Amino acid sequence: MAILEQYSQVIVSVAMITILSRMLSSSEIGIAVIGLGIGTIALTVREFVTSEYLIQRGTLTREDIRTSFTLTLGFSMAIGCALFFSAPFLSRFYAAPELLAFIKILAFAGVIDAAVCPIIALLRRDLTFGAVTRINAIGSITNAVATIAFVALHFGFMSFAWGTLASAVVRMLLAFHTRPIFWMLNPCLKSWRAAFAFGSYKGASTLLDRSYEALPQLVLGRIMPLTAVGLYNRANLVCGLPDKILLSAIFSVAFPAFASEVRAERDVKAAYLRIISYITALYWPATLAMAILAYPIVRIALGPQWTETAPLVQIFALAALFWFPNILTFPVLVAMGANRQAFEANFIGRGLSMLVICAASFFGLYALALSQFIVLPFQMYLSLVYVRRQVPFAWGELFQVLYRSGLVTMYAIAGPLLVLAANRFQFDMSIAQACIAGLLSAIGWLAALAYFRHPFFDEVENIARIAMPALLARINTAVAK
Repeated sequence: MAILEQYSQVIVSVAMITILSRMLSSSEIGIAVIGLGIGTIALTVREFVTSEYLIQRGTLTREDIRTSFTLTLGFSMAIGCALFFSAPFLSRFYAAPELLAFIKILAFAGVIDAAVCPIIALLRRDLTFGAVTRINAIGSITNAVATIAFVALHFGFMSFAWGTLASAVVRMLLAFHTRPIFWMLNPCLKSWRAAFAFGSYKGASTLLDRSYEALPQLVLGRIMPLTAVGLYNRANLVCGLPDKILLSAIFSVAFPAFASEVRAERDVKAAYLRIISYITALYWPATLAMAILAYPIVRIALGPQWTETAPLVQIFALAALFWFPNILTFPVLVAMGANRQAFEANFIGRGLSMLVICAASFFGLYALALSQFIVLPFQMYLSLVYVRRQVPFAWGELFQVLYRSGLVTMYAIAGPLLVLAANRFQFDMSIAQACIAGLLSAIGWLAALAYFRHPFFDEVENIARIAMPALLARINTAVAK
């Protein structure tokens, strides 16, 4: 169910990107990104009293649940008031009077969504993942449908704010319908120490992550036209598609295996290196193919009016090659019981990277994009150093893993490079050329996995072994009819 929830949100997100990019201008996208970024950073502060502490409590009482709701609502109301009263200043700061109403609506939506947090935590505690998936998926769909509908009604960038509010209301109604525990509305602060103790690391880490994602765009919006913010945001979203689509699949197969190795006190080094081999065998070919096919991908995903983002996508895609170990750092360190080290690695990596990126934004859009070639290699090195303290692998062992994935990647991009050469090394290919390049890439990738006996080929064989009988049965049924 967790995988279903993840992929449903990915599908909705991709649909929103594709549709709204064709309906709104880059400046409208830019101002919405600034408003959403401000709201995201502000509302993340309530993670310091996250309701997730309810999940790990040995014995849960009504007072614990009421305390969680009281703290979450109290923090949300305080943040909402801060956003509401700072909205005039923020709109003047960005020379965008339209931000005034946008931020006020987001503040209201954040207060409404506070009621959902304790209920979601209780559902996760009870392993009722189906209900969690339903609430989050319907909330995402509501946000997408409402936003698109408001854009169609000519509400412009304000549609994002109204969509967020509609989603918050629907999520709240679904949450109370699933778990009608209205008694939690009775204020209580009995367990506030436990909530703060659990939420301190979680809140700081989440706030750092959200700031790392949003702050560069907020700085860019202050010193450059809103169009630049829109271009940067769309390029970043397109480049993030392989991460959302492919690495979700990796986690569904590989990470449970790693967690099992840790619980059984077996060789976690082999499990970690195997997951790294899975990630690089999928992610490297996908990002390099995206760099080669950036122009047709942008035309398909965003529309022809966004062609200006293609060079940015290429820069992001090439820099993303260094990102491969970062996704594992926090979960691996936490699984090994090194919570403090996990926070430390995140704080150093994200904190210093944020300073570099924000400084680069003062030199323009392309300087901001190129700064990824500084921050991502740094984060990669930091990730490997911290994980290596808990999972003692040799650098030579890691090189062997990366070498095999590198060979697979070379075979996978050979086809797209041939198509690029046939197009006189002009990246602006047609959709037909991109489809041919994609097909050749898939063939080269599969052939390389089989030829070099890459560890991920075992998973491909398992999937084929499961899927083929079902496919043959459907074909036989169709023929019989």
